[in-house]
Amino acid sequence: MYRDILILTLAGFCLSAATLVNADVANKEFLVKQEKIYDALWNPSQPELQPEMYEMGKSYKYETHMESYKNKDAFYEFLTLYKEKTLLPRGKIFSIFYPEHLHEAIVLFKIFYYAKDFETFYQTAAFARNFMNEGVYTYAVSLAVVHRPDTKFMRIPYFHEIYPYIFFNTEVIRSAYEALLYQGPSSPAKSSGNTIIIPANYTALYSSSASQDDFKMMYFTEDVFFNEFDYFSHLSQPFWMPSEEFNLQSEKRGEVYFFVQRMKYARYQLERFSNDLYEIPDFDFNYPIPRGYYPSLSYHNGYPVPHREPYATIPNYKFATIRELRDLEYKIQEVIDSGYVFYKNGSFESIRNPYGLNVFGNLMAGNAESPNCDFYGNYEILVRDVLGFSPAPRSKYDVVPSVLQHYGADQRDPMFWSYVQRIVHYYKEFASYLPKYTYEQLVYPDVKIESVKITDVETFFDTFDYTILSAVNHGNVDDSTLIKARQYRLNHKPYSYEMVVNSHKAEKVVVQMFLGPKHVPGVTLADNYDQFMPFDEFLFDLKAGTNKLERSSTEFHVNGFDPMSSDVHYDEIQKAMSGGAAYKMPKGLFNYPRHITMPKGKPEGVPYQFFFYIAPYNEEYSFEIESSVFGRFKSYSKSFGYPLDRPVYFPMEKLPNAFFKEFYIYHKDSFHHTH
Repeated sequence: MYRDILILTLAGFCLSAATLVNADVANKEFLVKQEKIYDALWNPSQPELQPEMYEMGKSYKYETHMESYKNKDAFYEFLTLYKEKTLLPRGKIFSIFYPEHLHEAIVLFKIFYYAKDFETFYQTAAFARNFMNEGVYTYAVSLAVVHRPDTKFMRIPYFHEIYPYIFFNTEVIRSAYEALLYQGPSSPAKSSGNTIIIPANYTALYSSSASQDDFKMMYFTEDVFFNEFDYFSHLSQPFWMPSEEFNLQSEKRGEVYFFVQRMKYARYQLERFSNDLYEIPDFDFNYPIPRGYYPSLSYHNGYPVPHREPYATIPNYKFATIRELRDLEYKIQEVIDSGYVFYKNGSFESIRNPYGLNVFGNLMAGNAESPNCDFYGNYEILVRDVLGFSPAPRSKYDVVPSVLQHYGADQRDPMFWSYVQRIVHYYKEFASYLPKYTYEQLVYPDVKIESVKITDVETFFDTFDYTILSAVNHGNVDDSTLIKARQYRLNHKPYSYEMVVNSHKAEKVVVQMFLGPKHVPGVTLADNYDQFMPFDEFLFDLKAGTNKLERSSTEFHVNGFDPMSSDVHYDEIQKAMSGGAAYKMPKGLFNYPRHITMPKGKPEGVPYQFFFYIAPYNEEYSFEIESSVFGRFKSYSKSFGYPLDRPVYFPMEKLPNAFFKEFYIYHKDSFHHTH
């Protein structure tokens, strides 16, 4: 799983260099499958809008098709749930952070995954679409598409397109209904052809519960595709998914978990610096929760998404979970301080070794590779439950999850970032026991970086139209009206740098680049190495003497992709099927969104710095990775975040092969009133 799970790190935050596979033109079989996948996931609350699939589902007799599934245990487990009629009903709210919901979703995913061919998978999906809970169905089908070999790289609708309720506030959803029914002169909606455009503010824009600090950050925390990246990362590697059963390489799963948390934390901190914010508020379960959150969101059934007042006391009904959390935090601290882990087989072993960070990461993630999930549990599930202030459900049919209990929406809640900071602190405590890098280990005396020049870095706000068609039930099959929410988002202009390097000899090297803060109180590299975000890595053939390296931001591996709405993509599929245009085989399903890579800055500029590091290329550290979500890459990095993956207690600017370059980020924008 090393290479498969690493991809969410590499593709998202792009630590390592990557070489994408050349795309080929898709054949008719691929296009037909892609069209069917869209049909299967479009408007799951109205299966009758896909008449052919609807009728196929009604006629499919699941219980008579045992031989059509490779895993007979999975077949019978779903059959039992189906016959008992205890499944989560349609229309109810779904979240994988409730054990009963997750169990149903896993059982359904397995019959999709183990369907012997695509046709069986599609027929089973048609059957389940008609009666399964929409959330359970959507999650299971999406996972199956991601992980089945015969649907590799086939696109699924974005989460906000399937379920816009937790992305756009209640006012936007109501406007969508009103726009379809009646568009009067006072309506905020605008029409263009068969598309209705609704202006969308950030969810807590009018809320007094949002602190001024968190209010400043909403353009970042509520960026739709930044949140979508979190959702697709989960689809790539669900915490519950066993590596062996589903062909995931598990060698470095725990290390990658920590790396992803560190990169989230670094990116968030970099954005805070643009808003004169530094320390993220910490929390203690014994005291009121410092950061409030009022989402202004409502579920499809009208229930408001739970909110939390600033400095709210944790509700009494969470006390049992808090006790469990306190016990778990004590166990985690004991692991860090002692260096020993209690394994499920009863052994008590030291993790102060080269593989210890991976073991500790699996423990913290509570994933399927955890050394002892029964003993150490799943910290993330417990924290999300407590901090989100979701009400105590009377049964699995009556849950009202907080945004923290939805991948894809969780980053909106400011306490999500306090939680991520805690995970990073656990990592740093553990890393403090690892051997420190010495000057001799990091120096490359044959190479010296003489200078770096960077062009001006400029950010701005533009708009993007997000498809929210599923927010409104359509009256008939022939209604082709599209509904989109138009929202401001952060973006940046392309920029580049030029590096002059002197080398004693001709040699292939690895060039690494990190983005970090500058002139921030209390920020030193030794103690705050975790606030530097990997931006780029690539191979370069140095010649003896002076070398000039030029690289554009469009080449950086942190500059992943420009999103395209599913209705536009669907039209491309249709054109290709009719012979109107060739459709290239996709390189991956998702990537880190390009527009959100740079912090906002200010009109007068905010100082940041790039850290450059050059090391000799070593084939031993190279590996290829492939993910059905993020594509195929080749990486050259020695370790995750190397050399900024642990404290360094000597001045790294003394290294001839390292270079710190200060630069300013300027924000040029006329939309200040929207943020």
